[in-house]
Amino acid sequence: MRPPINRMKKFVTILSFVSPIFVWSNTITISPDTLYVSMQGGGTSIEQVTIYNQNSFPVNLDVLIIEQPSGNRLLNGSQNRYLSESPGIIRDFENDIQYMDSNGEWIEGVRCATLSTPEEVLLNVQQDLENNRLQRSNQRNLVNVQVAWHVIYSSSGAGNISNEMISDQIDVLNDAYAPYDIFFTLDIVDYTMNDDWFNDMDQYENTYKQQLNIDPIHYLNIYTGNMPFLLGWSWLPYSWPEGSYMHGVCLLYSSLPGGSSYPYNAGDTATHEIGHYLGLLHTFENGCSVNNDNVSDTPQEDDGNNIYSCNATDTCPNDPGMDPVQNFMTYTDDACLNQFTTGQGDRMTDMIATYRPGLLENPIAPDWITVNENSFQVPANGSYDLAFSFDGSGLTGGDYLVNIYFEEATLDTTLMLPAILHIEGITGLDISFESLIDTLYTNEFSNSFLEMNYSGTDLLIYQFDYDISWVTVLGGDGTLENEESQFITFNLNSLFMDTGEYFGEVTLSTNMGSLPIYLTMVVLEPLGINDGTIPMKFAVSNNYPNPFNPSTQFSISLPERVFVNIAVYDLNGRKVATLINSIMDNGIYELKWEGKNDSGSIVSAGVYILKVDAGTFHYNQKLIFIK
Repeated sequence: MRPPINRMKKFVTILSFVSPIFVWSNTITISPDTLYVSMQGGGTSIEQVTIYNQNSFPVNLDVLIIEQPSGNRLLNGSQNRYLSESPGIIRDFENDIQYMDSNGEWIEGVRCATLSTPEEVLLNVQQDLENNRLQRSNQRNLVNVQVAWHVIYSSSGAGNISNEMISDQIDVLNDAYAPYDIFFTLDIVDYTMNDDWFNDMDQYENTYKQQLNIDPIHYLNIYTGNMPFLLGWSWLPYSWPEGSYMHGVCLLYSSLPGGSSYPYNAGDTATHEIGHYLGLLHTFENGCSVNNDNVSDTPQEDDGNNIYSCNATDTCPNDPGMDPVQNFMTYTDDACLNQFTTGQGDRMTDMIATYRPGLLENPIAPDWITVNENSFQVPANGSYDLAFSFDGSGLTGGDYLVNIYFEEATLDTTLMLPAILHIEGITGLDISFESLIDTLYTNEFSNSFLEMNYSGTDLLIYQFDYDISWVTVLGGDGTLENEESQFITFNLNSLFMDTGEYFGEVTLSTNMGSLPIYLTMVVLEPLGINDGTIPMKFAVSNNYPNPFNPSTQFSISLPERVFVNIAVYDLNGRKVATLINSIMDNGIYELKWEGKNDSGSIVSAGVYILKVDAGTFHYNQKLIFIK
């Protein structure tokens, strides 16, 4: 898969694209208004799109294709947070390094001010990671970390770093993290002059973060300024709730590439602190203990003065391997640091899925759709044809969605074309469901039956693969000939399980391809009422149909009387329609959206967000409107 859209190389474009002015001008139109392609896995297709320009002058357009994936959020384990929620944190460290200030003078300071994690907390975190790994139904192999950069500088101009330094720092991060399929996209840069904040970022951390932060769920917020004797710090992902403004990375402005803080001025202070942001500990954490940094392929390293030296040492001789002096998560100079390990990459993947799933919801560039031209000109009062190629190779059954943006800088206009690729199941095989949702009380069993009907000419050899403790597939391997059928039993059990939602994936593997079957089990506490009509928990059903036209339906379950706000938003965060805004009694309600805005007009084809807020319950899901 390709890396995410790289906007950091065109800095001016970055700022304009973050908050574009969408002018849906009738003078530039696209046909069709939705690309919908259905094919078998492994198939290909080429679809034509025509852009019409009714202006008396030619129009230059750039094409940007963005996939908006799901973060596959889980409710169990990933909600645990283990450190104090008080923002009044006091950092008390002894000076352990020397670096140059802006005047070329050597000063004593602290390499990293990220707080250590108590051992009992690490045990809980490790359990969370393992639980999440078992539950989550898919593995994202690409993460786009969107960056919101906050430059804090003084009235004298100190700290007012250049766009070039920021862009160079993003390049350093991508060089370090790209081998582990983690990429950084610079989306937002803002500048704030405040002498108090600049001169003591440690003391005023709570204040400037509360005022400057941008969507910590989907953005890495980086703050640069001055901090007495500190190079930087971060918060570990399990320190705060996912949406807390306290998340983010704070850096000494002169530690960026080209800064004055030699020998820590090549940008790897940011690499180090973002490692903490993504859940990595120091390689010398816990010294020569067995757990060390909870990564198996980073050799143990004593936490003495050797952690500042790039010389080859082995301070834990009973553990295989030399000290990882070149690892980004130790304390050596920037010039020495050049690597993470495979185990650290895996741990970051687990940490993101467990504690920072919002990063998995950020847009990426898909590889199953391409366009023959990325930039083109539509003649005055004319049209232009583009060819979009769809490739189903390696894709399993289901729907794949992208938004295709056509940008015109002079007119400040952006038009969006939704594109949907539907991958059908295995050729000749029909199954009765591709996803299963079941609700059980604790210590219960349930059986669901998957019907398989085969109409192919060649022998179909199949098996069901899964690694889920609460599912047993009976009759899970065999063969089917033409016109044969088979019933497969999915046995779900909630033995000794806590209440909540559990997610899993069973893969139907055959000699003609494979497809996933997604499972959701909701475990409820025993009913405390007699009639069973009052829901035991807040819930929102999937809307059906989706994609839809002209309307889609969904239900909400309210276990108590509460104020409810339900609204539809577009992808730019603008409210389109309000469906509910009132106090509602407990119960189950069926609701419908007919694809109209609050003015009663039919909305444009595209992707919208259904947002449900009911007391402390908050829920979002995507709605795809087609014409």
